[in-house]
Amino acid sequence: MPTINALLSAAFVVAIGCLPFAGQAGQTHAQTETVNPQSIIRQLTPDSATETSLANRFARNQPSEGRSLFMTGQPSDGSSISVLSQGQSLPGELFACANCHRHSGLGTSEGGYQVPDITGPTLFAPIEVKQRELYAERTEGFYTRPAYTRDTLRMAITQGISATGKTLSKVMPRYQLSDAQTDALINYLNTLDYSAPPGVSADNLQLATIITDDVSAMEKQALLSTLNQFVKEKNAQTRHEVRRVKYSPWHKDWQYDNYRHWELNLWELRGDPSTWFAQLQQYYDANPVFAVVGGTSHQRWEPISLFCEAQALPCLFPNTDLPPDRPGHYSIYFSAGMNLEARRVIYFLKKHTHYNKIIQVTGEDIRSTVAAKTLTHRVTSLSPAPVSETMPLSAYLNSASRTSENSANTLYILWLTGSELQKLSPQSGLTDATTILSSTLLNRQLDQIPEWLSQQSWLLHPYSLPGNSGQRVRSKTWLYARGIATPYERLQSNTYLALSVLTESMMHIRSNFSQDYLIERIEHMLENSPETSVYQRLSLAPGQRFASKGSYLIPLKKIDGSAEEARQYWAAPEQ
Repeated sequence: MPTINALLSAAFVVAIGCLPFAGQAGQTHAQTETVNPQSIIRQLTPDSATETSLANRFARNQPSEGRSLFMTGQPSDGSSISVLSQGQSLPGELFACANCHRHSGLGTSEGGYQVPDITGPTLFAPIEVKQRELYAERTEGFYTRPAYTRDTLRMAITQGISATGKTLSKVMPRYQLSDAQTDALINYLNTLDYSAPPGVSADNLQLATIITDDVSAMEKQALLSTLNQFVKEKNAQTRHEVRRVKYSPWHKDWQYDNYRHWELNLWELRGDPSTWFAQLQQYYDANPVFAVVGGTSHQRWEPISLFCEAQALPCLFPNTDLPPDRPGHYSIYFSAGMNLEARRVIYFLKKHTHYNKIIQVTGEDIRSTVAAKTLTHRVTSLSPAPVSETMPLSAYLNSASRTSENSANTLYILWLTGSELQKLSPQSGLTDATTILSSTLLNRQLDQIPEWLSQQSWLLHPYSLPGNSGQRVRSKTWLYARGIATPYERLQSNTYLALSVLTESMMHIRSNFSQDYLIERIEHMLENSPETSVYQRLSLAPGQRFASKGSYLIPLKKIDGSAEEARQYWAAPEQ
C-alpha cells in the first residue's frame, strides 16, 4: 500500500502540474467542507489494483518519447520521421499509431480492415483458439500467432514482418525508426495494460455522478431519481449474467464476462469552484470509479473537466451549458452550450452584414455573461466588425430612451431568463428592433416571451423544435411509467440517454475495461444509438467531444412552421 499511495501522489502532482487551474484548485491545503454522499447512493470500495497496473496507468499518460511516437507519429522533440506506405516514403505524422489503433491501443475496424489490439499483454502472449472439452481434440495447441518478442515486434514495426514470419497487410506502414525510438515505442505499448482498471472488481463497477451546491433541491431530486431507478433496473435485469459465463458456450463468453453490478456514488461539490479539484480528489482517493456519468452544475464545468483529465477518468454527458471551450480527451458533452449559441450568432452576422451595431443585454445568470463575453470576443473577427456594446439589464432599464438605436442596422441580443424578460415593456425601446433571445436561458419555455416582443424576435434554439416531442418518446414514457417525471424534462431526458449510452457501450467493450476504449466505443456508436434527447441530432467522430453541433436561429413567428421550412434556419457554426 505505501507504494500504491506514493504512485498516486506522484502521478497526481505530475498530472496537475502542467494544468493552468491546478495551481488554484489542486492545493493540498485547500479548505473544503466534509463530504458526505447521500445514503441513497451506495458506496463500495472495489478491490485494490495491483501496483504494476497503477504504475502503467499513470505512465501511459505522462510525456515520453514512446507516447509521442504513438500519439503523434513524431519524436518528442518535434522532429520528423518517415514511413514507407505501399512503396511511398511519407511523413510519420500522417501515420500516428493512435490514428488506427486508437488512443487505447485496442484497435477498431476501418474501411473493411480489422485493426488489431496492440496493447502489451496481447502482443507478448500467443493468440490461441478458445476451447472447451467438446472441441479440445480439434483445437488443442492451435494458435493464430505466437507471442511477439521485442525482436520480432521490432521487425513488425519497421519491416512489416509478423511474429509468424509472414508479411503484414499493406495498410500497415513500415516506420523508419532508430533502435532507441523503436525501444521507446515498445516500452509505451507495454504500458497499455488494462488488467486492473480503477473502479472495477470481479463483481462490481464503480460509477459516480457530480452535483454542485448551486443546483436546487428539486433539480437534484429529479437527477437522482432518474439515476437510481435506471441503475436499480439495470442491475436487476443483469443479475444473472455473471453466473451465465460459467455455463455459456465458448463463443458466448464475450457476451457475459463483462457484466458487473453497478454501484453509483454521489460526489457533491460545495463552495468556491477553486476548491472543487481538491474535493474531487478526496472522493476519488476514498473510492476510485471507472467513469463519471451525468451530473449537473450551473457553474463552469472546467474545474471538473481538469480533474477528469488528470485522472484519465471518463466524464460522460454532464448537464452543463458551460463546458470548457477546449474540452479534453476524457469528457464528452451534449453540446458546447452558450459557446455554441454565441458562435451561431456570429454565423448569422456573416450572412446579415447590414448590422453595424450590436447591443447585448445581460441578466444575473452566469450563462448570460459568459455568452455575451464570448460573442464580444468573436465579433472582432468579422470584417467589417460591428460596433459592440454590452450592458446589464438594470442599466438598460435605467437608461434614457434608446429609440434612436432601433434602426434596421442595430441588432439586440437579450441574454435574459424568462423572469428577466418580464421586466421589459413596450416602452423599453424594442418594439421595432430586431432581437435575438436564448431558448436555453428561457429553459425552452417560450410562453415566457411577451407577445409584443415575439413578433420581431429570433430564437437561438440548439434543440429539436417544440413540436418534435416524439423524438423523446422513449425517455418520457420510461419516466412517466415509473412515476418519476418532473418539469425538468431536459435534465431527466439527458440523464436517461447518458445512462443508456453507457450501458450499450459497456456491452461493446466486452471485458476490455479500458477507460480509453470506453470513450472510443461511444465515439463509434453514438450516431446509431436508438436513444434520443432534447437535441436535434447526436453524433461523434474520433476526437469530437460535443455530440450536438448545431443550433436553430429562427424567427419566433416561424417556430411552429413545417420542418422543411425550419431547416433553413439550422446551422452548425465553425469552432
